[in-house]
Amino acid sequence: MVKYLLIFFLFFTYFFPIELTAGTSDTTAKRQQSDTTDVLSAFTARIKDSSIFINWKLSNPTDIAYFDIERQDPKSRTFEKINDKRIKKSDFIEKANDDNNGIIYKYNFEDKPERDGVYFYHITGYSTNGTILFQSEDIKIGISGIRDFKLEQNHPNPFNPVTTIKYELLSSSRVTLKVYDLIGREVTTLVDDNQSEGVYTVDFDASKFTQLTSGIYFYKLETEKYSDVKKMILSK
Repeated sequence: MVKYLLIFFLFFTYFFPIELTAGTSDTTAKRQQSDTTDVLSAFTARIKDSSIFINWKLSNPTDIAYFDIERQDPKSRTFEKINDKRIKKSDFIEKANDDNNGIIYKYNFEDKPERDGVYFYHITGYSTNGTILFQSEDIKIGISGIRDFKLEQNHPNPFNPVTTIKYELLSSSRVTLKVYDLIGREVTTLVDDNQSEGVYTVDFDASKFTQLTSGIYFYKLETEKYSDVKKMILSK
């Protein structure tokens, strides 16, 4: 039986040959490459007073539309955007030709950290439609000498007879808050205490001090490291 099947198979393939071909596909995988010629040629940070200045340069930024700067502060493990509005390509501070007949654009951004410590920054460049064209490596910089509190302007100002003074401590400290008259004489001490990090409000009631007349007064907040003074006006 097997012999007859073999003879039939040979006879069939001789007169009706079977062509075997490998399968093909019209789909080809291609690695998408960016057409951008934008080159981040420099990205640095420097300290001046209590600010950190971020500086960067771009060579031939033909596709860039805007930038965002992100920062990781000493108390956070995540990066957050610190520019309130987009930094546009046209916001450069200087534009010059390079040695290869290209164009160099220079930018800077001032950051005002709230506390001493080590900060990390990176910058991202975007096209008009929001596509990320590049993201820099992180840069690291440490700063010290920043005030450990924020003292706000009293409200209302001018006032009669009560006004509120608001301040924020960025770290625990011994705190004093005092009021002085125009020639520097102490009127009263509003705060003299150890306080933890947080926001505080204190009322100053001028009606408790009968000797006070209309005019300019000062309130001074002092911690273990720094102090600040602001002016307020009593209007009777």
